[in-house]
Amino acid sequence: MAGESPLHAFLKRVGSAFLVNQGCFLVDTEVPLSRTGRTHELDDHRVVDVCGVGERLFEAERGLLADYAGLTGGRPEVKRNVLRGVEVKVSRPDFRNGFFCSGCNFNYLLTPMRLVSPWEMPRGVGLVEYNRYKFSVELAEGRFAFRGLRVVRKASFRRVGQHQIDNATAQMVRRRLDGGSEVLLVELLEGHSENGYNGQ
Repeated sequence: MAGESPLHAFLKRVGSAFLVNQGCFLVDTEVPLSRTGRTHELDDHRVVDVCGVGERLFEAERGLLADYAGLTGGRPEVKRNVLRGVEVKVSRPDFRNGFFCSGCNFNYLLTPMRLVSPWEMPRGVGLVEYNRYKFSVELAEGRFAFRGLRVVRKASFRRVGQHQIDNATAQMVRRRLDGGSEVLLVELLEGHSENGYNGQ
């Protein structure tokens, strides 16, 4: 995105890899989301820095798949798509400007180490910290093995409208980028070096 710092751009790539590790099969940056209402004073933007679509098992609603209830010994589970969003903040003023913290089923904030305290975070929003001195990454068995990236607080599940999930998914599919995990790995390593940090 024009005007963003190299660190912000790099952390968006880190956020993309983080979401792949969270089980997202589709990830993109700068994804517009339709908001149904603000839940926190920091929630004042309509675009999430990094958004991913993954799956989660839910207990089937009454009447849905009722024929299978006898086969499973209870209410069956169904897979549904969920959105995971990562907002990147690289400075205190950037954090105070607000972010989209309620647009996804799971919402995270990715910052340099100790930029934000967990108690400053909106309820349910996860906090992930990047340590520039310890950061390294490699691809192992289809997952990114991070060093220097720490989940300080896990995100809580929150319900969002199915239309919101569908709209975000459609937006990402339309803009789908070429390349896979290997391309993102190269971008992560190059971006880390471009920011003046060389892993040991």
